[in-house]
Amino acid sequence: MNKKIIIPISITIIIIVITFGLTQNEITQEQTSIQIERNTEIGAMLEKIEDDKIKNESLDKPYSPQERKWIQSGPFQIDRSEYILGEKIFVNIINLPKNSKGEMIFTRIIDSTSIFEYKKIPFDGSKPQQNFYLSIDLFDKRKICTVDQIIGDWELRFVGENGEFNKIDFKILDKIMPGEKERYEPVC
Repeated sequence: MNKKIIIPISITIIIIVITFGLTQNEITQEQTSIQIERNTEIGAMLEKIEDDKIKNESLDKPYSPQERKWIQSGPFQIDRSEYILGEKIFVNIINLPKNSKGEMIFTRIIDSTSIFEYKKIPFDGSKPQQNFYLSIDLFDKRKICTVDQIIGDWELRFVGENGEFNKIDFKILDKIMPGEKERYEPVC
């Protein structure tokens, strides 16, 4: 009688062990292939960064980010007065009055009577404010097709309730940060 119970229990245990072993092997293989894939992506990215660094260092005037020189209007600051294509604009908001509400409007100056509104970002002093980065890029849906449309003079304007702030002027220069050339190929 014991043999009749022991044999089916033994077979069940063997089946469970084999199934568990096969499942663990499949999981391990999947994790390994994902790790290899990630390592390949990371390796390719690191290789590109290294290539860009070597190209930059071989230039007559290699790229080096300018030191930050904060330009301020009321509680709003940007980190430079000039940017090259590919650099991000860092916007810092310090002690925005609680009753201030409105929009920051990034505008490209076309001529003495015309501007192009690139982006509007709301601000509200009654809510926690966060600093942010903004990249000036080509954007086919808004018909910003070539770098000629973004290089030049820009303004950061402030429109809103309870206090107007002076605009902040800055420039986008006709120079591309190393490794970013593909981002600025015409898109339309």
